[in-house]
Amino acid sequence: MADNVKVGTKDAGIGPKSDLREADVIAYLRRNPRVLLNNPDLLTAMAPDTRFETETVVVDMQRFVVDRLRRQVDDLKASSASLVTTTRSNMSLVERTLECALALLYSRDFTELAQILHDDLPVHLGVDAIAIAFETDTVPAEAGHIVRALHAGSVDALMGASDVTTRIRAETEGETELYGSAAGLVRSDALVALPDGEGLPAGIFAVGCRNPRHFEDGQGTELIAFLGHIARYAVGRWWTLKL
Repeated sequence: MADNVKVGTKDAGIGPKSDLREADVIAYLRRNPRVLLNNPDLLTAMAPDTRFETETVVVDMQRFVVDRLRRQVDDLKASSASLVTTTRSNMSLVERTLECALALLYSRDFTELAQILHDDLPVHLGVDAIAIAFETDTVPAEAGHIVRALHAGSVDALMGASDVTTRIRAETEGETELYGSAAGLVRSDALVALPDGEGLPAGIFAVGCRNPRHFEDGQGTELIAFLGHIARYAVGRWWTLKL
């Protein structure tokens, strides 16, 4: 039989007086996996104290394969459950983000907008502080409790570069000029750069949390960026009327 092992022969690649190493046996069996299937009596020889027959060897091998398949099925079930949980969580976040966007769009004045930004959005998103700021010296009086004024160049400094549109800071300390009195709470945040135009200067939208690493590098920022631009539009709708 072609698969038979002949220890110590020239065909095995080992001289007649060479000691057969365990690694050689393992390597040969890996190259010829049908050796044990074609020679089940070898299993008996490898475990002589068990005193089982050939049929028992086959049954034991089948049980081993079945157990392994069961473990694989259990792993797949666990992965599927995790995927379902993650998907549901993401869908819930999408729904809450859309609700926040609609609330911002339907705000009727700066007072209502302030309540939505500072009270409603943090609760809906599970964070501790939300801020929007622009590089300007002129902020409408009614928007003073919503919009924070930044010095020129502050957006690039906070974003780390002029061509960066979103930034995650896994561990940080909130800046007073950005978060105001809530700065002491912020230990992790996500930043969105807001472009100038349509009567508005360059700005930044920030979402902060008291837990370090609540936001982590590599985390998707699409929903936060979407909400930031909606907030910019909501502020600008009333701001441009006041300028």
